[in-house]
Amino acid sequence: MRTPLLGIVFLLALRPGGSAGEPATLREMFERAGPREGYDRWIELETGVVYAGGLLIGPIFFPYSDTPVGEPGQDVRIVGNGAILDLRGAPICLSYCNNRLDIDDCIIINGGIFFRGYRSESVELCPAGSVRQVTFWRPRDYGVRLRVENPDIAVERNLIVDAVDTGPDFLYLTGIPSEWLPTGTSVGSSLGAPGIRENWSFHSDSAANADPLSHFAFLCPYG
Repeated sequence: MRTPLLGIVFLLALRPGGSAGEPATLREMFERAGPREGYDRWIELETGVVYAGGLLIGPIFFPYSDTPVGEPGQDVRIVGNGAILDLRGAPICLSYCNNRLDIDDCIIINGGIFFRGYRSESVELCPAGSVRQVTFWRPRDYGVRLRVENPDIAVERNLIVDAVDTGPDFLYLTGIPSEWLPTGTSVGSSLGAPGIRENWSFHSDSAANADPLSHFAFLCPYG
């Protein structure tokens, strides 16, 4: 669903989350957070406070590898409370694990939210979670990207404005860019997802706004 926007204003000069005038990073908030209500990390953000940088939860693939390496995944809850997350070009990513990320009620600028999973004959890594009532302003590549086969992911009632096209996305096992994986899309899903509901997408560029792939795209399963 698309809806026209006459203008969006974000008031960013509120209270910084860190010391000495610098915003706290989302990674710092992750490290400080403890367990609660079944989650390994319960991150409670403050209304109007700016938090900086992305957050990787779980391992990654090296090119031409069939084995993820890095820190294990965790179950994470991010309670936004109207906070502003300036991801500075990096994503919030739940990566190659069987854990859960739930995030809601915040403003995200300059970045997006990614769920990355993988299945083979011997490995099944299928993250789950939800993204609800989040406003995205100029997300890099995608607002929300589902690179995973899991019906237990809900993307609901979000507003995504002016997703930034940075060129073709990369094949996750090789790191090679593919023309079949366009960026600048509000919501991209490898195989579709029944949990993508009631989201609004808008591009201020009229040509991009007229292109359905700029809003919701079902991309190659290998992307």
